[in-house]
Amino acid sequence: MERFETQRWMSHEVARLIAIFESERRFYDEMVTLLPVPLATVGPDGAILSANQAFLREFSLKREELERKSLTAIFGDETWISALLPRETGTLATRNFAVHFTPIPRWDRGETEWMVVFTPQAAPVAAEPPPAPVAAGPDPELSANAAAVEAAQRLAGRVTHETNNLIMIASGYGREILNGLPADSPLREDVSMLLGATDRIEAMAGQLNDFSRAGRMELASHTLGDVLPSEGYEVQPGLPLGTTVLVDRAPLVAVFAALPLVAPGPLAVEGVVTEQEAVLTVKGFGMSPETLRQQFEALNKAARDGKPGAAECALTGPRLAQASVRWRVTDSAGLELHLSRTSRVPVVTAHSALVVDDQSGIRTIVRRILESRGFQVAEAGSGEEALSLLDRRREAFDLLVTDMRMPGMTGRDLADRVRFRHPSTRILFISGFTDDPSVQAGILPDRALFLSKPFHPEQFVAAVTKLVG
Repeated sequence: MERFETQRWMSHEVARLIAIFESERRFYDEMVTLLPVPLATVGPDGAILSANQAFLREFSLKREELERKSLTAIFGDETWISALLPRETGTLATRNFAVHFTPIPRWDRGETEWMVVFTPQAAPVAAEPPPAPVAAGPDPELSANAAAVEAAQRLAGRVTHETNNLIMIASGYGREILNGLPADSPLREDVSMLLGATDRIEAMAGQLNDFSRAGRMELASHTLGDVLPSEGYEVQPGLPLGTTVLVDRAPLVAVFAALPLVAPGPLAVEGVVTEQEAVLTVKGFGMSPETLRQQFEALNKAARDGKPGAAECALTGPRLAQASVRWRVTDSAGLELHLSRTSRVPVVTAHSALVVDDQSGIRTIVRRILESRGFQVAEAGSGEEALSLLDRRREAFDLLVTDMRMPGMTGRDLADRVRFRHPSTRILFISGFTDDPSVQAGILPDRALFLSKPFHPEQFVAAVTKLVG
């Protein structure tokens, strides 16, 4: 009994600390996202890792373009290198900005990233006529919504990364031990209590994971008829319900189920389909656009106060991001949803797999799951080790399972090199970090999926089955 009370007290303290952290995270994330000055974080090579909406607006960038940009594209040359060489705070001057560089040591990887702030400064008076108007950039509301969700996901992902790995190892080994114990073993109760404590910690981290997961675990092809609500909405006649889109169906269905909670009457769904996307608009909220925007913001506080229905609606933004759906509130007080179009990927049968993760416990769990399904499995602790193994083997693996964040070569770089050698290999990315720009933007290689840690064996098997059959 005393041990149970101690566990309950520990669970309560963990929940309290998570709640405090969640409140502080929201406060600082909102400040960074809404800062009027351009701000970005960059890697040691100058690659742009993240940016606030002022940065995107100033340099006319889309969020999905960040992973292909570096400071060289911003400065026009490599003058920025001189600010990074001393590895201490420095400043560069451009025509329109004073650019401040501040190093940020990364405790998790032993590397240094840089916070780069562009402070506007008065431009010299020019005698020549003003330049021609610049073409309009990305839709500001779509960019703002994506930036706000990304900021929350990045911070929550960094905090939960190690926790997810530990939860997965404890849960996986605990279940394996429990299954191997005789039915009358006195240890079964102790192991069950440990698993129960692990499940409670995982549940308490669930709210953070709602923000940190990019949600590509169930990203797949669905028709509009599959994802639209079957009841409670008036669907526009003639809408091509057979159109195939790339979404995570579960969170999108949850959004459609929650929206009526903030509407006084029945809602309607209208839509148009282009070659690139399907644009759906939910109408009938019975309020002005500004009130509708404020409604979702107010629901965040109502959710924290425990008001019925508030939590479901307050998670609309993160759930749409998880479903790989871009969204905004229109001037006519509708909720506009942008779903990318796609075609279904052919399924093949796989027989061999390569598992790459710097955590040996994760590799062991994944290998055992695959071997129990008939796979021949090889494993490596790094991208470099995996490429060395491929050099010796020379044959293609049917499936590559790789962590995205590892010391040295990243999982994305490894996948690119494996695909260059063996284009037929299917890729399953796994990670507790979900702040990778390509993952958040839904930009994954062909015949590839993303699975967020922690996951249960059933979820892993479902992802592998969806990918390779």
